[in-house]
Amino acid sequence: MATAVKEKKVQIVHQTNSYVIINKPFDMHINSNEEDVKPTVATQLAELLPTLVDKSICFGFRFVNRLDYATSGLLCIAFDKRAANMARKLFEANHVSKKYLALVRGILSRDNGDILVRKAIGLDRRDPRGFRMCIPDHNPHLCQSPKAAETLIRILGYGKYDGEDITKISLSPVTGRRHQLRVHCLTLGHCIVGDYTYSNEVDSKPYRMMLHSYSLKIPLQDCPAIEVTTYDPFLPDHDPLLQLENN
Repeated sequence: MATAVKEKKVQIVHQTNSYVIINKPFDMHINSNEEDVKPTVATQLAELLPTLVDKSICFGFRFVNRLDYATSGLLCIAFDKRAANMARKLFEANHVSKKYLALVRGILSRDNGDILVRKAIGLDRRDPRGFRMCIPDHNPHLCQSPKAAETLIRILGYGKYDGEDITKISLSPVTGRRHQLRVHCLTLGHCIVGDYTYSNEVDSKPYRMMLHSYSLKIPLQDCPAIEVTTYDPFLPDHDPLLQLENN
């Protein structure tokens, strides 16, 4: 049987004098101080753009936004401090439009149209690693410092992954909390396919977690807005284990 496409190279999607937008591979750290954690986005970007490495800062590049290790998709990098501050303020003020694609386990109902999830997210005190996040609804004393979080979810279609029911969705985060999309999907009872952490370390068979940042719109003030998209990695052509119905 054919295997899924496993792209592990940073790809430049868009570049200006002040910014570069790249497509981050899944299962790759953005940067790391550990010698055995390579390649990273920073080390690959240094190979692609050696003359733009800023040796005065750690890791050589100013990353405006972040993605989880397991998540693929669009990252914005600024080439100078002023550009970085400008873009970061837009992200922090929730003025940047971000859209993600995901496959989730089970059949997510589309009866009521788009789904707006408003659930605060905080650190899960039960995780000794200080990694997992949670919502305070059921165990508020176990959810440390929850902050408001909001995600709009749209159902794109249904199908199967490796013979099991899945729903394909787009997610538009209004806020930018850590693990927000993964936790909000979980609160609906539909964990993201391949999300080992939030499936209680059960969903380990897929070759990756099926979450991808595919659209980014940054309304810069004194230069043209950045508006980029990537290809859709969650198509049967890219992954023979995936079957999608015609919707």
